[in-house]
Amino acid sequence: MDAVFIDQKHLPEAAEAKYAQVYLDSPVPFVFIDSEKVYLAFIDEELSYEEAHRSQSGDYLIGYFNDQYFGADLYAHQKNKQTIQDCYSRVFSLLEETKNTGKITLE
Repeated sequence: MDAVFIDQKHLPEAAEAKYAQVYLDSPVPFVFIDSEKVYLAFIDEELSYEEAHRSQSGDYLIGYFNDQYFGADLYAHQKNKQTIQDCYSRVFSLLEETKNTGKITLE
């Protein structure tokens, strides 16, 4: 397995405290799709999805792996098929690099 993607519908459940340590200790990256909240909502056991700060980054995909956050935004913050595909393409490239090196390399 290269990564785990969690869609928007499941984000509140994914942010439950019982999963925080799973994300922190995971041997593969977790990617959260179209989250309105910052990545801390998923890795901080004390913080619920509802209580977490709204994301200001504009990232459509946010991820966490080996103590590092990563994200990818939509071109010009326009949500359409082309910009979503581009966003996934960039994250897939990042995940492939991570698979080969064992670490997130942000450019």
